[in-house]
Amino acid sequence: MCARIARLRCPRCGHGALFRTFFERDDKCGHCKWVYEREQGFWVGGSEVHMFASYGVSVVLFMPLLILLGSAPMVQLGVIVGHVLCSVFLFRYSRAIFIGVDYFLDPGEIAGDDDGGGAGATVPRKPTPRRTRSRPEREPVEV
Repeated sequence: MCARIARLRCPRCGHGALFRTFFERDDKCGHCKWVYEREQGFWVGGSEVHMFASYGVSVVLFMPLLILLGSAPMVQLGVIVGHVLCSVFLFRYSRAIFIGVDYFLDPGEIAGDDDGGGAGATVPRKPTPRRTRSRPEREPVEV
């Protein structure tokens, strides 16, 4: 699983790419057709992983520079540019980590013999429609 995440591949089969371009991700695996996005808003968790990873790495890398070199304007500018570059570099990997953890915790439904999946095959996930809450009807109040 860790090797698949490091190569930015599908956590299920390891063959399909997670991203089409540097920032644009695929909707599903090109090899096993596993749907990456479980539901609308699924990637919010990936954004949180990205935030924690980029700030964590930036603090570990750049705080010693601020302590050793002081807070001169050029040092501060270097830290800001370094953080932005670190954030851009970690974007794809944080999304891959998030979808890898999601697959590890919930790989999908196991296919039965009736749908032709065979023993041990998993059914690709489909995004679930957004649920709306229905309000109970109120009885009219007599005055």
